[in-house]
Amino acid sequence: MEKKILWTVSFALIFILWIKAGPFKSDAERSYQEEAPESSASYQDSEEATSNEKSYFKSHPINTSRPDFAAITDIKERKSAFFDYLSPFVNEKNDLILKDRERLIALINSSKKLSNKNRKWVSSLRQDLKLKKLDNYSKEDLKVLLSRLDIIPVSLVLAQAANESAWGTSRFAIEGSNYFGQWCFLKGCGLVPESRDSDADHEVRKFNDARESVFAYIDNLNTNAAYKELRAARAELRQNNEEITGLGLVHGLQRYSERGQAYVEEIEGLINYNKLWRFNRYQPTEEPQ
Repeated sequence: MEKKILWTVSFALIFILWIKAGPFKSDAERSYQEEAPESSASYQDSEEATSNEKSYFKSHPINTSRPDFAAITDIKERKSAFFDYLSPFVNEKNDLILKDRERLIALINSSKKLSNKNRKWVSSLRQDLKLKKLDNYSKEDLKVLLSRLDIIPVSLVLAQAANESAWGTSRFAIEGSNYFGQWCFLKGCGLVPESRDSDADHEVRKFNDARESVFAYIDNLNTNAAYKELRAARAELRQNNEEITGLGLVHGLQRYSERGQAYVEEIEGLINYNKLWRFNRYQPTEEPQ
């Protein structure tokens, strides 16, 4: 009888504690509430280009032909050709980001109310960067947007591209202009990996050219929930008026690969061995007051 009473009391206490603590939410649910609607997809997931990017690609066609990297037998020459081919696309994307960033900072620092034109522009930018559109925007809303609207250093882009595409010689780079291993999940959206499990449905996304692959990669790092730490490290560098470098952000790539820290160290090694910091361009901008 005493055991039965003790069991009943214990159960009642546990139930009361559960009521006070609940309802419980997963990390993904908490993340969604804090910064909805942020992508919670796989680190390799890559969505279609935004409508703004599609318009830009159409109005700014590229005439650069892809080198046959596999045919370049001299390793030093192949690396040089690889860097020369991809770095202009990185700088092009970063320049567009910095232009938008400068405009957004001006709005943050302004004491005036957002005009209809600027509010529409902010809404479009938030949609592109996977943030919820609002009727009105506070200074904090604009600052959240600013944390995603920033450059990815050339050194980091080149190191990951070299690693993921085997210096431009992989099947996905040659047949799909995919230099970063980005996935997609609609049938026919890309190339089916030969080693894909029978129950998997992902494909490796196919791009029209290398520029589209570079733009999508940078968009991924700027929006995906997996890279919050990378963006936080970048924001800290900005706040301290320090240069944004690949070595400064590389530890935010823990979730880019299932290899975790080993992958991070490999990218770090590529940056150091190839002295990729020489491709970085120091581009300071006025910060919010």
